[in-house]
Amino acid sequence: MESIVEAMPHVAAYKPALMALAILCVTVYIQSFLTAPFAFVKAEQLPGMPLAGDHTQFSFRVIRTYMNSVENLPAFGLSVLLAVMLQLDAGVVNWLAGIHVAFRMVFWAVYYSGVGKVAGGPRTISYVGGLLSSLVLAGYVIFALF
Repeated sequence: MESIVEAMPHVAAYKPALMALAILCVTVYIQSFLTAPFAFVKAEQLPGMPLAGDHTQFSFRVIRTYMNSVENLPAFGLSVLLAVMLQLDAGVVNWLAGIHVAFRMVFWAVYYSGVGKVAGGPRTISYVGGLLSSLVLAGYVIFALF
């Protein structure tokens, strides 16, 4: 059985973007796993219930970080896959995907650590950087479809 890269050789040019997407998927799985020991063991949060507390609680930040990742992954992932399907400039797609993942990793680290203000600090900057890179990629796809 041949791989998608063998069946569709143009896909090889997008390996960095696809790797970025895979890394982001693994990160979301890791975040999901970490919610149990970091949020539920101390009984600060109850599974299946609305989130309790505020940004001063580590358990709150762990779950919020995970949920934010879950909310952002589909749009980014679909944008990457559509860009590959449309055979958009691989350099641009790979660069935007890498930038997005880098910003998401910084966002994760900053949010977990609780560094900075709740709004307007490093967390906001890293979130907006990731959002903008994903929006540019989605816009690139939309532009290509016209």
